[in-house]
Amino acid sequence: MSGGPSVGWWRANRWWLVVLVGALAALGALTWRSDTVQGWWTSEPRQAPAADADGWAQVGDVHARLAGLERVDWLDDGYGDRIEAPEGYTLWAADVSLRSDAPDAPASAEETYSACEVVLLDTTGREFTAGASALPGMPYPEAPVCTGAVSTRSTQYFLTPDDAEPAEVRLVEPELLPAYWSLPAPDAA
Repeated sequence: MSGGPSVGWWRANRWWLVVLVGALAALGALTWRSDTVQGWWTSEPRQAPAADADGWAQVGDVHARLAGLERVDWLDDGYGDRIEAPEGYTLWAADVSLRSDAPDAPASAEETYSACEVVLLDTTGREFTAGASALPGMPYPEAPVCTGAVSTRSTQYFLTPDDAEPAEVRLVEPELLPAYWSLPAPDAA
């Protein structure tokens, strides 16, 4: 028999077990944080390439440009009637041009469809979604296609309070996030 008391394995290694549990918890937290941050980063528009001298910004194969932005007094509802902005509000028409460097898809390829969300941001950071759907009878414009072989120009309409000064038209394609097109607004008249 030995002269001293015997110490169990768990007791002899308790500090190493505490360190091991702490290390595993830290590793789990780092992995969770990394996945969470990555998900957060790619869920919102965060990276806008600068527009070139002609106003074209490129994301992926597609170039976009704000061809014009102007106040409009009324819109045609498609049935010969006029839709006007209510008192205290302004209607804006934004002409957006898109073109791509993507090769034309072969005729046998399955056609893909992707429509951008178009948003007008004012100088205070408020966002207004295209469509001005708050107006009764307001036609909802088709969102532009922002991927693949495109060459289009579309007009998007926005309803804003009179005090809104447009700063940017933003095109967001969820598949391309966090990249997006930021098209600076010309000085509005």
